[in-house]
Amino acid sequence: MVLVDLTRGGVVTEADTAATVLEPTADHDALVSAAGGNAGPIAILFPSFSDGRGFSLARILRDRLGFGGELRAVGSLIPDQAQFLLRSGFDTAEISDSGAAETWKTSLKIIGRTYQPAARNPLPQRWSASDAAARALDEALVGTDDLVERIKLIAGRIDGRIAFSTSLGLEDQVILQAIAKSGVTKSGVTKNGADIDVFTLDTGRLFPEVLETVELSELRYRIRIRLVSPDTREVEELVSRDGVYGFRHSVENRKSCCEIRKVRPLNRALHGAQAWITGLRREQSQARADVPLAEWDGDRGLIKINPLADWSDERLNAYIDAHDIPVNPLHAQGFVSIGCAPCTRAVEPGEDPRAGRWWWESEDKKECGLHVAGTERRPIEAAAQKEVAA
Repeated sequence: MVLVDLTRGGVVTEADTAATVLEPTADHDALVSAAGGNAGPIAILFPSFSDGRGFSLARILRDRLGFGGELRAVGSLIPDQAQFLLRSGFDTAEISDSGAAETWKTSLKIIGRTYQPAARNPLPQRWSASDAAARALDEALVGTDDLVERIKLIAGRIDGRIAFSTSLGLEDQVILQAIAKSGVTKSGVTKNGADIDVFTLDTGRLFPEVLETVELSELRYRIRIRLVSPDTREVEELVSRDGVYGFRHSVENRKSCCEIRKVRPLNRALHGAQAWITGLRREQSQARADVPLAEWDGDRGLIKINPLADWSDERLNAYIDAHDIPVNPLHAQGFVSIGCAPCTRAVEPGEDPRAGRWWWESEDKKECGLHVAGTERRPIEAAAQKEVAA
């Protein structure tokens, strides 16, 4: 038996044993019992590939009972069902022929049209994102320096959900204006099935001015900006362990705080997206000096797009003035790079733009982890998990 990961198309090497196996005839009480007291994956049996009752059980577990653990399809399954299993909320599929794993992977990648919304992600998904597609998009974006045209080009080339994570900073406000002007979200979805999902990370420690800018931006551009919050339990455990201002005691503590309040919520929000738009620019810091217009994010399995990567400070500010773009009032008070309130201060003229972030730390690569490769994040994640376990 081989277990196929339906979200990635790969083979699961270390699979947990299913805690519950549900027959297709399972009644409501059986579903409630499985969802409520489950200590592991729930397996749903498919007696034959033509028996679709398992799809319905999966949707009930996800939509009505709120089950968030692993759903595993077992029994008589064929690769053509892969996409429908994924859309119904299944995470994995158990197949008897290990040689068919590649066929299942291919089936997940060749989706030709958008299906109904998924149980876990109500937005349509496609599976066209790849390293090659990222390189091709980067070359295409270099061909135009018009931001609105770049947004249209992005929407035209990406099949599926495009996530735009905004901090409401100057760069992100410029991108938001260009998205609104491009019209790609006017009907909610572009012609090729793509749409742009705009959200911001509400860490629980934002300046009030940031939320005010959210409101002003929504009113101006008629685009909803979702607020994505961290897991309450994880925040409580973090504060209990490190204290309210424990992030100032060490770099490791601060990165753990960023991990809980920013990185993990971001990863949840990006799940299922084919592309991620950011406001990174090469002039922002030395660590970002080589940021491309588009690149493949292998850890998250999507194309990361930085449409302002090659913009200068002068061009950015000129664009804001020319289009009367609403900006965070803190910028006028010397705040250049704005993060959480306890971790941000105004900078003096001539200081590095990110000098106001975590100013008690050294100047080398001061990043919160949102734009750091997974291999650099993992040591911090492991340390945080170890401390929690202790």
